Amino acid sequence: MYKVKVTMVGFLGDVEHFPCHFGYKPGDSFTYDGEKFIGRICPSLFPSNMLSIIDTVRYSGNKQFGYYPWNYSGISRRDLSMEKYDGMGWANVKGSPEGAREVFVKMTLPIPTERRGVGAFCCDDPRTMAQFIVEPCGLSDQGFDRPFYFRAMNILDKIKAEPGLTVEEILQKFTEWEREEIYPRLGIVNTGLLLEELTTTGYIDIRDSRAFIKE
Repeated sequence: MYKVKVTMVGFLGDVEHFPCHFGYKPGDSFTYDGEKFIGRICPSLFPSNMLSIIDTVRYSGNKQFGYYPWNYSGISRRDLSMEKYDGMGWANVKGSPEGAREVFVKMTLPIPTERRGVGAFCCDDPRTMAQFIVEPCGLSDQGFDRPFYFRAMNILDKIKAEPGLTVEEILQKFTEWEREEIYPRLGIVNTGLLLEELTTTGYIDIRDSRAFIKE
């Protein structure tokens, strides 16, 4: 999952006669780090579609749709003994939790394939219409994103040690216990999505389906 940066880029309204009462100027920005906002946010932004745009970019970066990595990570339960591995203390549940509804157990979302670029929205004041762009600005290591950040860094260590690995080869560098017991469980889909995040945030390059440290 990504940290998200929101940047004010200009006004679409008549700011000569109706200036921004919040005092925004092009270049002003704020961020969402996975659990809190950092920076100045005008109340007129909340009725806009700001939060839905941030949510999409937070999960999908520059993809077309949000993919919610936890949807491909299996079911988890609290186990504080695992905190040293994932930063929070979760354990994978094998099979279906007793009494759980199958419709929830089997929920998945399609993996996004289309590029979208940055998101954008405008404030809710029709006279000024401050315009903002939304883009990923790093990996989130806060809130419930922390185990996914740990996994991304584990994968990055494997690539540093042996550049040019494919997704399948990266998985082989983890023991079965590391793949199956540490949350989130690692598989082809999740590993590919984590590689996408490392690529988007500038840690690695993917060339001919092989991962290399960004030069």
